[in-house]
Amino acid sequence: METVFRLIEGLGMFLMALYLVYSLCVLLARRRTSSPPERPLRFTFLIPALNEAPVIGATVQNLRAVAPDARVVVIDDASEDHTAGEVGALAAQDAAATLLRRRLPHARRGKGEALNWGVTQLLRRGLLSGAPLTEQVLVIFDADGRLDAGLLPEARRAFADSHVIAAQARIRVRQGGVTAPGWRGVLGRLLLLQQDLEFYVVRHIQLLRERVHTVGLGGNGQFMRVSYLAGRLEEGQAPWPPVLLEDFASGLEVRLTNPRHRLVFLESGVSQQGLTDVRRFLRQRARWTHGNLQCSPALARIWRTPMPLGARLDLTYFLAQPWLSLLTLALLLYYPARTVDHLVSGTVNWPLTVQLMALNLSVPLLWVRLYSRENRLSPRQAAFAALGMPVYLLIMTCSVPLAFRNFWRGQHGWVKTARHAEA
Repeated sequence: METVFRLIEGLGMFLMALYLVYSLCVLLARRRTSSPPERPLRFTFLIPALNEAPVIGATVQNLRAVAPDARVVVIDDASEDHTAGEVGALAAQDAAATLLRRRLPHARRGKGEALNWGVTQLLRRGLLSGAPLTEQVLVIFDADGRLDAGLLPEARRAFADSHVIAAQARIRVRQGGVTAPGWRGVLGRLLLLQQDLEFYVVRHIQLLRERVHTVGLGGNGQFMRVSYLAGRLEEGQAPWPPVLLEDFASGLEVRLTNPRHRLVFLESGVSQQGLTDVRRFLRQRARWTHGNLQCSPALARIWRTPMPLGARLDLTYFLAQPWLSLLTLALLLYYPARTVDHLVSGTVNWPLTVQLMALNLSVPLLWVRLYSRENRLSPRQAAFAALGMPVYLLIMTCSVPLAFRNFWRGQHGWVKTARHAEA
């Protein structure tokens, strides 16, 4: 039995070493300094919307104000509320705003299918005419998104390279909107702050991925060259695969379709609402992990397709995350029980225990420090972020079994994230 314990603890040490090495690489990643001149491009914002009446009007107005030369297209996915009416009223007053409507039984089959349908409609109806498709870029935008003024100029510089097919903007989570009293309000504010902190860490991960052109695409602030999308549709291939993590899968397809394709990260960002309810948060994260599992068959293609070793390792590490998270959860259950056993028998190696705890705490605390400095948090806010991180990580870990359960049961249904109106 002691041999089994040693194997488990050896696995734990390996996972910790892997985490520390990867974290060090992420912390050392720096943005490329080259800044090519802007290239004239035409942007079209594509917003899939299902029951987004509380937020969609403000989002369309924000885009038209910040990007007046861009077209805004909303795909109403058979909403039951007044989403279509809100957008229709705006479109009637603004020729640069367009409403596309899907109807049951062909609607509500997932965000990826709505996007594939929307691009097809834009091409068929000639709504993307007027400029070569190579000079047009589609921007996937969430119904609660807000655009930074510097994002489109940065995108013009990035897409000046003809090999750049897709890009992902930095994501920030707006702080506010928590109305619940007492401990629920505290937990809601903790979730909001930690989601923004998480995206701050993701920003650094994207800088590392940019070195090997494996930037991960997200569902908000995702840029795609229209000529690539049109080519995929002509070949009978859906740009957004039918998985619950369609954003990452679409970027993976870009990378695997042609070794010369590049994906880049845009420092200017998009802000969005965060989740303040634990159940909704668990459901969202379970969906993301579930979608990651659906992408795992791509591993064979990753290792067959010509690309740098660093790109292969990065994509493999990302696709292994659900399994690594499951192992981490198992170790979280094992170590407390093992510690109690050592305490009872008086065999605790205190120097090693203290060193391991310090190593495990050092990286999260460093991220809190860097995030606090960038966002100018007060000492009280920084302490709240540091103390809340273990709670947040525990909640995220709890979503992993739910994701595996849904995946193994074949429950691949898509449940969208609910949003709230903002003042």
